[in-house]
Amino acid sequence: MGFVRFSEIADAKFDERDYLKTGIERLDKAIVGLGLGHLVIITGPRAGGKTTLIGQLANNFIDRGYSGLLASFEMANPRLKNWLLLQALGPENLRGFTTSNGKELFYPRTPEVKQAAEAWIDRKLKIYDNVSFGRTDVSKAIGAEIKANPELKFVILDNLMKIEFDGRADSKWEEQSQIVKGLQKYAQDHHICMILVAHPNKVKTLPRIEDVGGSGDIINTADTVLMVHRITNDFKKRAWEMFRWSEDNPAFQYSNIIEVAKDREFGADDTMVGVYFDPRSKRFLNYQEELIRYGWDTQPVQERVGFSRIEDLSPDDPF
Repeated sequence: MGFVRFSEIADAKFDERDYLKTGIERLDKAIVGLGLGHLVIITGPRAGGKTTLIGQLANNFIDRGYSGLLASFEMANPRLKNWLLLQALGPENLRGFTTSNGKELFYPRTPEVKQAAEAWIDRKLKIYDNVSFGRTDVSKAIGAEIKANPELKFVILDNLMKIEFDGRADSKWEEQSQIVKGLQKYAQDHHICMILVAHPNKVKTLPRIEDVGGSGDIINTADTVLMVHRITNDFKKRAWEMFRWSEDNPAFQYSNIIEVAKDREFGADDTMVGVYFDPRSKRFLNYQEELIRYGWDTQPVQERVGFSRIEDLSPDDPF
């Protein structure tokens, strides 16, 4: 401990392999990817697209050969499985039907494509079984998996506000602060990407980074903060109030915007990335006709059937 000479400090080295590509082209161009050793916060208003983004990140990371963990405290695991499967399959591998009230539901086109996509996800991703939302139980489960498989590269937690506290701090904000700081340190120590969903407080203006709920340490500790917005009339009204965006702003051609609210590494703060949402496959698309083919899908395009529409903590634990 103490001070060292400036010349004794190791040089910073950039290695693009230390960044997990999101598959969202303009986002990857702005921030290179989500860094190993980093804590990434994903936030945004209700129904803005946070679940869509984390599911697509998981599929994109798997497609690039990375293994990881996903714990959803928002969504029951059967529903989470269906969401991830729809994203993995894409619209060309789905069939659907319309309910009596006109709601369209979508399913795998055949048992064979379902099995192929399931096996592809199974090889790289494990899902938390949701038997407990308690801080200690979740932390121990993550620590055990990473100890057993040091090749894991990412952990996704959705969301901070649903983790149940164990009374080891004087207040909810202090406990949240401890969790976030623990996750950031764990990401650094194990060279993995920690992705944490955190909801903003309810505000009557366009949510900003300072509105993320809980302790201010959440945002201060994060390396990257992504805010996901859905383009609605309410968003347009708030964007006018905040940015003076007029009705003909090019951003409004998209269905969603991913805002880089904080980027400690490259300083790409305030970058706005527009994406298109496909309601069938729950995917974000770079452009409206984009065809994403993940690694499980080896069938030649020309042979496909088209989509038919009918709709006590251990040192091994992170926190």
